[in-house]
Formats: sequence, structure tokens, C-alpha cells
Amino acid sequence: MTIPTPPQTPEPAPTQSPQRAGWWRTNRLPLLALLVLIPVVGIGVGWNEWHYAYGYGARKVNAVVAPDKGTTELNGATWGPVRSGEIADVSGMDMPAGTRLLAAVIPVEPDGAAVACAAPVLVQQSTGREWTPMRSEIGIPYSDDEPSTCISDLADENDPNSAQPYSLVVAFVVPEDVEGPFWVEVDPVGDDRFVRFSIDP
Repeated sequence: MTIPTPPQTPEPAPTQSPQRAGWWRTNRLPLLALLVLIPVVGIGVGWNEWHYAYGYGARKVNAVVAPDKGTTELNGATWGPVRSGEIADVSGMDMPAGTRLLAAVIPVEPDGAAVACAAPVLVQQSTGREWTPMRSEIGIPYSDDEPSTCISDLADENDPNSAQPYSLVVAFVVPEDVEGPFWVEVDPVGDDRFVRFSIDP
């Protein structure tokens, strides 16, 4: 009797280690999300900063530039011509060390009813640095004849459209090393523009 040959078990095929996906392929979804989110966040932050400074009229961007030694009309009044200079004699004033005092006089002639405005600001043209008026802070007493903001009650009681002309008088304390030219900017209430005078005291 012939002994049958035992069946031979086939040798197992060599197992191949599973091929790993590359880093870029593994992380493609987070990378795509980043590509979308980075511009969106950048635009959102930029818009928020712009809106904080300029939104809802917080800061007006449309200037009405008055000609040199001239006037301009805006919001029912004629503004200018501006006069400016440095106040050399500051004796008796509480001036900080290393500063100087610049003053500007801005005539305002309402066309009829009185106009309202915020106090003018001084802006260095080369840098955009701003200064607000100083008066009581340095010891200059208030005077009805030299207001620093627009006067809204200069009309005749019987004729509210008869507001009288007057002049804004403002003083700015600036560092000694700050050089002009400057802008003096007046922001009338009720208009999306502001008046800009160029000065170089």
C-alpha cells in the first residue's frame, strides 16, 4: 500500500506593512480649515478696529480743507480765516517742562441759526499725533469772549435764526521737539465732514 504524500501547506505570503499616509494627507482637513480661518479672522479684526475708530461717526474721515488764509462754508456757517502762533510769554501758567504753547483763533459766522461743534483738535501733519485744547489745566480762566467750543445761544430770543459771529480761541500744549506743519480741525455737529485748517506757527 502506498502511503499518500501529505498535503503541503502553502507558505504564507509575506505580509506587507500597511503604507502610512503622509503628514499633509493626514492633516489636510485642519490645514484647509486654517486656510479659511486665517483670512476670515484677519478681516474680522481689521473691520473691528476700523469700526471702533470710524464707525457710527466716531471719527469723521471727510475733511473740508480751507484755503490758506481763507474761509470755508460747512454746516450752516462760515469758518475762518484761522490765525495761529506760539505764545512765548507763559509766565503765570502751569506749563509742564519741555513743552510750548500754540494758540489758534477760528472765526465762526453762522449763516442763520447757531451751530454746535466739538472743541478743535491740533494734528501734526507728518505723524497724525493729536492734541486737545488745554485751558483750565494750565491756568487760563474761562472767558465768554474766547470760547473753545461753538456757542449755541448767541441768537436773539425773538429770532433764533440771528446767531452772531464769534471766534473760537484754543491753546494746545505740545512737546518742544514737535514741529509743524499742523492741522487745526473743527468738527461741527450734524455733518459727516469736518473743517481742516493748515497752520505752521
